[in-house]
Amino acid sequence: MTSTELSTLKENYVEYIIDGADLDSLVQMCRDCLLDAYANCSEDEIVEEIKDLYDDEVLSELLPQ
Repeated sequence: MTSTELSTLKENYVEYIIDGADLDSLVQMCRDCLLDAYANCSEDEIVEEIKDLYDDEVLSELLPQ
């Protein structure tokens, strides 16, 4: 299988999974993917991203009490 064919297979598989999933399953998959993506972020990296994408107020709301 060429790299292009493999890429197409992966895309088709992802579409198949999404098409067959209910909303709760999609939300859980999204949560898992985001947690995986942020797993290795340092405190500075995650704080900076929150401030860049949102603002200091959102950061304050998200900080543990």
